[in-house]
Amino acid sequence: MASPAAQPTAERAESPPDVPGVLEAEDDGGDTDSTIDLGEGSSSYMTSLKSSIFSYRYEPNDDEEQNRMDLVHHIYSLLLAGKLHTAPIDNPQRVLDLGTGTGIWAIDFADEHPSAEVVGTDLSPIQPDWVPANCVFEVDDFEDPWVYKKPFDYIHARELEGCISNEQQFFDRALENLNSGGYLELQAQRGFFMSDDDSIKKAVNAEVWAEAVRDSSNKFGKPIDCAMNWKEKVIKAGFVDVHEEVRKIPIGAWPKDPVLKEVGKCQVVQSCAAIDSYTPMLLEKVLGWGKEETQVLMAKAKGELRNPSIHLYLPVYFIWGKKP
Repeated sequence: MASPAAQPTAERAESPPDVPGVLEAEDDGGDTDSTIDLGEGSSSYMTSLKSSIFSYRYEPNDDEEQNRMDLVHHIYSLLLAGKLHTAPIDNPQRVLDLGTGTGIWAIDFADEHPSAEVVGTDLSPIQPDWVPANCVFEVDDFEDPWVYKKPFDYIHARELEGCISNEQQFFDRALENLNSGGYLELQAQRGFFMSDDDSIKKAVNAEVWAEAVRDSSNKFGKPIDCAMNWKEKVIKAGFVDVHEEVRKIPIGAWPKDPVLKEVGKCQVVQSCAAIDSYTPMLLEKVLGWGKEETQVLMAKAKGELRNPSIHLYLPVYFIWGKKP
């Protein structure tokens, strides 16, 4: 199957609703065509970032995908000013972290809540062996029937976009496995680049890449651009007091705000790493693209994400609801 031409996608006309607030870009001194090399393996910033964020590890781990997962946790920590959740939970005693990845969120939550039993589940046993006594990890697929022996007070699910084939079933099961008064919290980015100025017009290849990923994930049966539909489905499942907050994750070091600048520095590294991790399977295996055309698009898209004159961001959704 041939790849689409590198031109702005028609879907841009149906772009997501405005996300509150405008991200103000720092003056780049007129260097509108320069790029920042934040690529994996070549950036001194990435080396420094790994040293500062991943130094807690009990043993070396060079797996770039696992490093990317921990970087995502760091990005959310910056966005939430160090908080691990937005739901108004009160001393939960049994907690479930779905799609726990490296387990970094579950470990941090267990440290902050020593009286709670924290269970992290994932398809891969990549979590560290040395963890808090109140934290356990299990290999499990939340797409299979849930067979937990006891309900939970809080279920946390971060970055599960592109992982769920039956979203309504997922939310129904979450409700069934909560105690009365317990909370479900979802945190997920949209697969849709946006900007608060017209610089997105220069991100032609990044938009082609994003559209191809959306199309391939839909064809695969696990849509990656889905967070905007979750609130309605959470309510349909029977949750009450459902809240939704949408924020912006900048891509690149261009924001004036110092916190968002740091978020953007991390996000451009994370986004480029995600392109490397997921694109070949989705475009080549699902859409039938050739390897060469896939690699060319990946390189061009990453170049645009690193360009400081292109001020892209991703909407990120924080959704939580309570079981009656």
